[in-house]
Amino acid sequence: MRIAVFAVALAACGGSSPENRYYQLANPAHAAPHSGEAIIAIQPLAADGAYDDERIVYRVNPYRLDYYNYHRWSAPPGTLIGNYLEQAFAKSGRFRRVVRDATDATPVVLGGRIVALEEVDASTTQWQGRIVIELTLTDTKTDQVLWSEQFEEIEPLPARNPEGMARAISVAMNRIVQRAVPVVAELAEKQTQIHEANASQRAMKIR
Repeated sequence: MRIAVFAVALAACGGSSPENRYYQLANPAHAAPHSGEAIIAIQPLAADGAYDDERIVYRVNPYRLDYYNYHRWSAPPGTLIGNYLEQAFAKSGRFRRVVRDATDATPVVLGGRIVALEEVDASTTQWQGRIVIELTLTDTKTDQVLWSEQFEEIEPLPARNPEGMARAISVAMNRIVQRAVPVVAELAEKQTQIHEANASQRAMKIR
């Protein structure tokens, strides 16, 4: 009995743990006028090793990384970045539809992996958000890789805290989207035409 009372007293003296705080990326820019006809599926991204964790990663040198224990992304990083890409591609106006699951009407699927997603404390006055992702576009009928490219963006943090990190990564992701969308849209349109032509040929053979 005394042991139980002593344990309760210790817990009361220790106080409660800090609450977790959750961060997400800013919504992509306003929607552009619709101009595309292709349908694209966008999958959640895989995440390499240490970055497959909801806790925000930071590093103070090239050899060691640490986590903010009570500051976390609002979703696993692969889902977080995948959702951002889905919204950004949809708002680009370059696609008829952007979906999560590929169907017979979806000529291409965009996936990839997160190579790095971290706060880099370069000095006591210089802090950066760094993201490295590899995007891969695949034909849904043949599984042929149509395009693959690695993007790396570094953006200064407005403040040395997790919210500053979320702001910096939002800016960095917007730059990645601006570079990736035109390439992906062109390939998606091309594959749409190829799929439609193949479907027409099969229909004629049946007749």
